[in-house]
Amino acid sequence: MIIQLNSEHPSPYRVQKVAQLLESGGVIAIPTDTCYALACLPQKKSAVDQLIKLRNLDPKKPRALVFSSIQQVAMYTLLSDANYRILKRLLPGPYCFILESNRKLPRFIGDKRQQIGVRIPNHPLILALLQELDTPLTVTSAIDPAEDTMLYDPWSIEEVFGHGLAATVDCGDVPGDVSSVVKLTDDESEVIREGLGDISLFS
Repeated sequence: MIIQLNSEHPSPYRVQKVAQLLESGGVIAIPTDTCYALACLPQKKSAVDQLIKLRNLDPKKPRALVFSSIQQVAMYTLLSDANYRILKRLLPGPYCFILESNRKLPRFIGDKRQQIGVRIPNHPLILALLQELDTPLTVTSAIDPAEDTMLYDPWSIEEVFGHGLAATVDCGDVPGDVSSVVKLTDDESEVIREGLGDISLFS
C-alpha cells in the first residue's frame, strides 16, 4: 500500500493514519533527508523483528533511531554537554551520531555496549510523524538485501518489501545518498562513514 503525502505540508489526517499503522505494530517505508528508510516503533518487538527480517540484518547489531528534537535525544541517551553542542550545531541534518543509550530504550535496540545511532532528519514529514507519535522510531536504510542496492523510489520498495510492510509513504524524490556516521563517545569523535553532511568539524 502506497500512501501519498505532500513533503512540505503533509496532511495531518494522513500523518495520523501512518502513525496508527506504526502503533498497531506495523513496519513502514518512509522518505528522509537522505534516502528511504524502513521504520517501526522501538517498543514493538514483533515490529523490530520484522524490520530485521526484511532487511536480513544482524539482530545483535545496534539499531538507528530518528528523533523529533535534541531534547528527545537527551531523554534516551547519555548526552554530554560537549556532544549536545555538536548535535545542536548540525541537526536536523544528514548525520547519524552513535551515542550511548540509557535504560529507557528496550534492551534489544542497542548492542552489548548499549550504543545506538541517532538521527534528526531535516524532513517535514518525518518531524510531523514523530510529533504525532511522541516517541522515536527505529529505522534502517531501504536496501535490497538480495542485491545490496539502495532503493530510491516507493514503487521499487513496494516490489521488494511490500509483502512485509504496512505501508510505503510517497513524498516525492529523496537525495539518494546515505548520511554521514560519526561516533561520539567519551567526548571523542570518530567518522565511521562519510556521506551527505559536512564532516570537516571532525577532521
